[in-house]
Amino acid sequence: MNGYGQDGAGPTESGSPGYGSTDKLGEQLAERRVLFMGPPGSGKTSILSVVFEDTVAYDTLGMMPTQQQAAYQMVAGITIYDFPGIDYYSETQYNPPNPAIYEGDYTSLVFVIDSQGDFQNSLATLFSVIRTAQAVNPQLPINIFINKVDSLSEELKQDVHQDMQQQVWKTMRYENLNSAYVQFFLTTIFHDDIREALSRVVQRLVPNHSSLETILNSFCSKSSLDKVFLFDVTTKIYLAMDSSPTDPQIFRFAFETLKAMDDVSQLCIEYLPPSDDGMMSQKVTFDLEGSIRVFVYQVNSYLSLLCVGSTQVIRQKSLLEFNGSKVAKAIRQILPS
Repeated sequence: MNGYGQDGAGPTESGSPGYGSTDKLGEQLAERRVLFMGPPGSGKTSILSVVFEDTVAYDTLGMMPTQQQAAYQMVAGITIYDFPGIDYYSETQYNPPNPAIYEGDYTSLVFVIDSQGDFQNSLATLFSVIRTAQAVNPQLPINIFINKVDSLSEELKQDVHQDMQQQVWKTMRYENLNSAYVQFFLTTIFHDDIREALSRVVQRLVPNHSSLETILNSFCSKSSLDKVFLFDVTTKIYLAMDSSPTDPQIFRFAFETLKAMDDVSQLCIEYLPPSDDGMMSQKVTFDLEGSIRVFVYQVNSYLSLLCVGSTQVIRQKSLLEFNGSKVAKAIRQILPS
């Protein structure tokens, strides 16, 4: 099910998405882009290495600081840009990028902060970036990843999260900055919540996202499913989902299913007849805890529908296959690879 190049060197000649960093950014940034920034040691490059290069989390602990900008291409024309660490108080490390990078309706900023690092230094750098960014794009989505929370208790995580929110919003009010587009995430490379956070950032940039959500809502309703995700099968990032509330446990089930498929898919995949547009699909069914089952239906080489429902519903394979084929075709029409 994986159609990505093995060298991880960016887009293939056919224009398919590819993963792995490039040596430097080209002169022209992609229209749909996520800008990854943060102080040195915040863990931003480790996040991207784990998600896009499939690096084992523990292997990133000795990673050297990022010295050059790098880019990761995703499906749907979205590009993730990793910038070298910036430190507001360091004359040698604080080299702000061209403000023009923040322009555009399909630009989003991710600022990564070490939850156990120097908060005041990180916040000073954050606000310097926000001031510059909002001067050219007041509606820029700003996603603050409070990172490296794996060693914190649940109570301490919430305390850190609340403290960060209060400090950021207080300063933004004082400086008359726009806080309407700011959101916070607790993240760690040792847990799948990093992919959920990235999914929520990326899906806002996906072309025709509202149409995709409508299609998935219809699929969910007509098939009596609990939840439907449209996943990038390589990064395990979801690009869209139906609009019903998302239980964090459901996302974990979905992510674990996709990971398991990497190991056992060749043993249990069923190949389906070509659809009326000539696309060959595959499907996989997994049993989860209790009465929950997962049905995975391939959309194309890069995308799969992951459907969560009761055992009774998922057993209705003919209905799911019929509806899945129609939904997959609709997705291919509005979200070309």
